[in-house]
This record gives sequence, C-alpha cells and structure tokens, in this order.
Amino acid sequence: MIPDSQFTSTFLNLNHLAGVCPGWLFLPGMLFQNTEAWWKHSSRQTPHEGIDLLFLTDRDGQRQELPKQGLIPPLWDGEVIALFDDFLGSTVVVRHSVMDGQGWRLVSLYGHVHPLVECGAQVCADKPLATVATGKVRGSSAPPDHLHLSLGWLAPGWRATELEWPTLWRNPGIVLIDPLPLIQPKA
Repeated sequence: MIPDSQFTSTFLNLNHLAGVCPGWLFLPGMLFQNTEAWWKHSSRQTPHEGIDLLFLTDRDGQRQELPKQGLIPPLWDGEVIALFDDFLGSTVVVRHSVMDGQGWRLVSLYGHVHPLVECGAQVCADKPLATVATGKVRGSSAPPDHLHLSLGWLAPGWRATELEWPTLWRNPGIVLIDPLPLIQPKA
C-alpha cells in the first residue's frame, strides 16, 4: 500500500504559502491520463503521464500561480536515481522504499525543474530537491513554467536511465499511477 504524502503541506510551507493557499487548482489537460493540452488548443500525442502543478487557490477561491523558482520537496524520502534534461528544464527521478510485493519499486519523477541534488543523493520529504525551472522555452506553443509530477512502479532490475518522456507510456519497465490522490490534502 502506498502511504499518503505530505507533499502539498511541505510544498506550501517551503514556499511560505501555508494558510494562504489551501489547495491545487487544475485546468482540463493537467491531470493524469488527460489527452488535451491545457496551455494551447490542441491534444497530446499520448495520455498525460502525471499531473501538472501550476495553480493554487487562495482563501478567497482566487487562482494563484506557483512562485517563480518555487521549492519542490520529494513525495517521500528516497534516493535520486536519475537526472535528465527535458524540454523545460530537467527531470529528477527518486526511488522510494515502497515496494509492491512483486519486486517493483515506487519511483517519482519531477519534471521541468532545476535540480538542487545530484544522482545518488538521499532526499528527505521535508527538504527541497529542486526548484521550478524558469524560462527555458518561450513562445506561443510552450507551456508556462510549472512542475510536472509523475509516479509509477519501476520493474525489478530496470534502470531509471531508460526512462524518457516521449516513450514513458509505452515503456514496459514502468507502470504509471495517478499521484493526485496521494498529495491532495484530506478534508
């Protein structure tokens, strides 16, 4: 069983938003398996591999954007097992201690970030591992700076260096799962 994560409360605390912004706000296309693109009038070539975090709601219900270069904690403690470039920044892959009983290991991917850690680093759920990357791609077809968060089960013996965004849905070494239920604040 996958434990709930304190990601949202830790993110809010690290970025001095606790008590100001109680939760996430999602546009169509930002959620797991969505096929539309939220930043332009178009569709995706494959279903969305995770969730895109850009907007929060404040206490008045108004939409607020993530802070520029916002600090990003991992979902749980773990080890950084891969870093690779993506089209808006870099991706950090963290392996967690949670296993599925068949040898598959839980991994989280943080896309479009600027890493604050190196491969092999042990990370703690209450400390930042990256910041939201800013300004790598500009233009009308580029999405705004945001955090992409994916979660999945990594097959035994499968190397995280074999993961890449264009083929993630078809990669037999990972089974993607929706991270949203694990990071949503409980009422």
